Amino acid sequence: MSTFDRLRRPADLEPQDFPISHRAPVADFPAIEPLIALCSSGRLYEAEQWIGSGRPIQCDRKLQRRHTPLQTAVANGFHSLAALLLANGYDPNGDYYECITPAVQRRDRGMIELLLQFGADPVAADFTAVLETYNRPLMDLFIEAGADPCARNAVARALRHKARPLLGFVKSYQVRFPGLQRQIDIALLAFVQNKDEKGCLLMLWLGADPYAVVPASAYPEDFEAVGAESAFESALWTGNEEILRRFVKAPIPAERVPDLFRSVAFRCRPEFVRRLLDAGANPNDVEEGEHVLRPFIGALVWRYSSSDPKEKERGLEALEMVLAAGAKWEPSPRELARLRRQLLDGESRTVVRVVELLATYRAFSDAQLHELTRTESMKKLLNGFTKARTDPLALYRVPPAPVHLQPPAQGRFKPHWTSR
Repeated sequence: MSTFDRLRRPADLEPQDFPISHRAPVADFPAIEPLIALCSSGRLYEAEQWIGSGRPIQCDRKLQRRHTPLQTAVANGFHSLAALLLANGYDPNGDYYECITPAVQRRDRGMIELLLQFGADPVAADFTAVLETYNRPLMDLFIEAGADPCARNAVARALRHKARPLLGFVKSYQVRFPGLQRQIDIALLAFVQNKDEKGCLLMLWLGADPYAVVPASAYPEDFEAVGAESAFESALWTGNEEILRRFVKAPIPAERVPDLFRSVAFRCRPEFVRRLLDAGANPNDVEEGEHVLRPFIGALVWRYSSSDPKEKERGLEALEMVLAAGAKWEPSPRELARLRRQLLDGESRTVVRVVELLATYRAFSDAQLHELTRTESMKKLLNGFTKARTDPLALYRVPPAPVHLQPPAQGRFKPHWTSR
């Protein structure tokens, strides 16, 4: 008589009986459909007879894209049936879909402990579902069983939805799992994108780095489509002032200073320019043949930039800071021609101030300034002429449809009594 010719009852198992030997799966799914029907209808004793008779209880993994006996028991919270299947050789890791996450979503701790006792792999479960129970003992149970809180950015996905209940868990495991730092940084970027100041403050309390470059989505399958950026740069481009004031207090890593300096150059933010210059930014930095002065000037004269005088003043203040820090540019004739074309799109008074600053701080030589301003178009611009501003989206706007008024009805229709 083989091992499975008699029924094993869960209560009769001893510690030496573990791990349980698994029954060989069958290749024909219809062979276990009667057992699934018994499990679905809750007929435990008939299921016992099926199992005790040595009939198949599990089929090949490739054929199990439907509910299996164990999944049915777990989904219904049928502990005695799940224990009976597992005690008699059902492989909890042999199904196409893992069975532990449904138990987590039901917050069924007894079922979870049963599955783990019989060898269910805790790593197979979606740890985000565990975190979203907000049940600290259950989270600790999975961690001690070997689950990885950083797998598939589980912590980042959970934090971005409801962060406060998870703060204690993340704080207590940060030393044990260094990868949690990246999870916090991803969650911080998500809160910045959603303009959630409260969420940003919670992530900063956890130790988030606003300058760390992380994926713009917490879902790994989106990484190629969404790219990566830092929370600071995202807040800078969206103009979220309150969040930026919080970020600027954080220490800036030396390796991030050059990239952040160029990002700030486009946004006309003198307070951040000063902060980065103090952190060691190079006012003569050249990247891919382009001097850092170009974005500072380009942000001021871009034809579609804001016409707000206060923003222009901030941009000029930022440019003056860089020039005062020692910025010098030796542009080639081709670069001078390109810069001239950029200046021609700007407002006259702004361009005049830019040229004055370049001359005052000797960023260009006299010959270069002469070459930059020698054309008739530049002379007109410096004397007060400004191109008319255009709508950048004009080509894409659909004109409103003409309104055709219907003439009043004539003929056999009588006029209304009020007009008789």
